[in-house]
Amino acid sequence: MSTRRICAIAYDYYPWEVLFFRTAQAAAGAGFESHVIALQDDGEVAEENYNGVHVHRLHMQRGYGQSLLVTLFMWTLFMFRSAVRVTRLHLQQRFDIIHVHNIPDFLVFAAIIPKLMGAKVILHVQDTSPELMAVKAEGSRKKLILWASALQEKTSMAFADHVITVGWPFEEKLVERGLSPSKLTNVLNSADPRIFPEERRTEALTGAATPERPLLLMYHGTAAERNGLETAVRAYAKARERAPHLRFQIKGQGETIPDMERLADELGVGDGVIFSAPCPPEQIVDFVLNGDVGVIPYRSDEFMDLVLPTKAYEFAWMRRAMIASDTPAIRSLFRPESVVLCEADNVDAFTEAIVYLYEHPEKRMQLIENSARDYAPYRWEEMATRFQNVLVAVAEGDQPPHVEASTAPSRRPGG
Repeated sequence: MSTRRICAIAYDYYPWEVLFFRTAQAAAGAGFESHVIALQDDGEVAEENYNGVHVHRLHMQRGYGQSLLVTLFMWTLFMFRSAVRVTRLHLQQRFDIIHVHNIPDFLVFAAIIPKLMGAKVILHVQDTSPELMAVKAEGSRKKLILWASALQEKTSMAFADHVITVGWPFEEKLVERGLSPSKLTNVLNSADPRIFPEERRTEALTGAATPERPLLLMYHGTAAERNGLETAVRAYAKARERAPHLRFQIKGQGETIPDMERLADELGVGDGVIFSAPCPPEQIVDFVLNGDVGVIPYRSDEFMDLVLPTKAYEFAWMRRAMIASDTPAIRSLFRPESVVLCEADNVDAFTEAIVYLYEHPEKRMQLIENSARDYAPYRWEEMATRFQNVLVAVAEGDQPPHVEASTAPSRRPGG
């Protein structure tokens, strides 16, 4: 049997974007010759074999905090450039599957020539465009932007042979908008045990915090306004008045990082908020294991209410307690007794949650046990197998069997 080949395309960096990285690795693990087309940041090589995946980078930088018009231009430019690259690669070695990660959805049309030549196309919906644009678009053009966003999502999904999404809230939205469940598979973006090995687990702080061993709050990932870091920093500052042996570690990048650094200084807690640069996925485990309580302060809006944070899976798998915004997405995965849920944007609610966990180590341990039980059915081993089954079925010209999304904690009896 000849070797099957797959090429993934994403407007992001490889291996820095976690889902991009782990799905390419999972494809290789399923026996595919795995290629990716990604952005090339300064200092990165244009071509390399990274852990068995052939990486092809286009010299473009993603940028953060750009206007919607500039972002749209960059998306379109990347689509055309990646179309040229994937077509050239396809002519050389014939891919069985082109696997395209949104955003944007229309990036899927970079695969038009390989599709016409027989390749199958998978669109991986990490974020739903209409909801994202609903919170990004402003002014008199908002209606036009929302209409265009919905149209390009619909046409992109129609062009794809199969669609993968990353959680029940997104799945429900896509089906509501007309996508057939038989064309859709839900693969949660859970923690990859190769990046987060079970044997690396350590105990979080089990007793009272001390000057020598403070309680360490942590946040890692994107730092955009929608991620709510301002709420977390302000809550930390208020909590430290009652919980002196407390630190807050933030690792990531985004347009709000400089603002958060200034805010911490203005609130007089600059000595306790430690910022660090992003790192490759395989190093995130060190950051998580160094902390005690994960904070997920996402804002509540049409888009963020649907987002299942990857960091929540990582905290649960590495056995760390969590404080999170009370959103439908979080509740779809975890029971109320598994995470301390706070009203989004409510500084006082997050403050009280932080102080409560600071003063009650036994509650932290209880949360860890409960969230681990909730997460168990969605481990990456299960999700990777589901993803690999999709690849094999699509490569053979079949639609994978639909997996019912009926086992979320909020839908379980008593959940």
